[in-house]
Amino acid sequence: MPATASSRRNSILLAAAIAVALTVWILSGLGNGLPEPGDRNTDARDAAVSVTVRRSFATDTQRMITASARTEPDRVVELKAETQGRIVAINAERGTFVGEGDAILELDMRDRQAQLTEAHARIRQRELEFEAAERLQLDGFISDAELAAAEALLEAARAGRERIVLDIQRTRVSAPFDSVVHDRVVEIGDYVAIGDPLVRLVDTDPLIVVGNINEKDIGALEIGSKGLTRVLDGPEVEGTIRYLAPVADESTRSFRVELAVPNPDRKILVGTSAELILGAEEITAHIISPGLLTLADDGTVGVMVVDDKDRAQFIGIELVASADDGVLVAGLPETVRIISVGQNYVTDGQAVAPVEDALTASGVRDERAN
Repeated sequence: MPATASSRRNSILLAAAIAVALTVWILSGLGNGLPEPGDRNTDARDAAVSVTVRRSFATDTQRMITASARTEPDRVVELKAETQGRIVAINAERGTFVGEGDAILELDMRDRQAQLTEAHARIRQRELEFEAAERLQLDGFISDAELAAAEALLEAARAGRERIVLDIQRTRVSAPFDSVVHDRVVEIGDYVAIGDPLVRLVDTDPLIVVGNINEKDIGALEIGSKGLTRVLDGPEVEGTIRYLAPVADESTRSFRVELAVPNPDRKILVGTSAELILGAEEITAHIISPGLLTLADDGTVGVMVVDDKDRAQFIGIELVASADDGVLVAGLPETVRIISVGQNYVTDGQAVAPVEDALTASGVRDERAN
């Protein structure tokens, strides 16, 4: 047993000696051949990283302002009864197109025709009385005042006739302009008095596309300038800006904009969602692939480019609009080498070894830059 305890003690002492020797050897021997941490970082920073670049050329284009919108009618009118009577005919149902002057409703004539006949007779009577008064005044039998009284009675009779004619015309409710019957609140047999609502008309040609533009962009728009709208993923339709609100909405701090677009076939419906695309000022911009965009640490959207010293550089950009072959961005030099492969593996200021991609190397470029 004592011999066994002695052997274990010797083994422990030997292991401890080996560990101490290894520690001393590492600290004093091999460690002298490793680079210092600072030297290692400097080498990594100065080492050129291979990246693929795409040369991009700027082009002059118009900045477009986009906004969500909705469609509204050009005009909405509620027709009310201008005389009293009973509805005897309905000539246009809801949803029906009516032209200017077309009859929509008709009221009964009642005794209006008889009143008109009486008015004609009264006028004839007053005309004869006035002619007789003129002869008597010439002979000196009546005064000028009496002649004037006879003339006043004649004019009153004529005015009475005009009132009856106008009342008869009001029994026919007509469309004041080309429109669509949106709603009707009366039926045949209903009795209406003056001022009672009858029918509501909407004018949808032109159609009005309404959006709200922020205060940063409203100054770039002008009444009368052209714009585009797209309704329900349909084709783009050109229109004209007809109204820019002079006062911002208090809740959103945005400004109402109205774009009038032609709608002769009335296929674009009122109340549908739409998109406004309005032209602003001319800018210099690049068309690039969305895949080339990257984010800075602070969330700024930009691209990694290669400067004239072959170092990576992050440049923040402004997204102007979408294009058929990419996105339109502003904020870059007129000619720039954008890193198309490897942009996520380099940092701002890092040395790179740029290699042009196939498009640039073959001479292919955006023709709009010419």
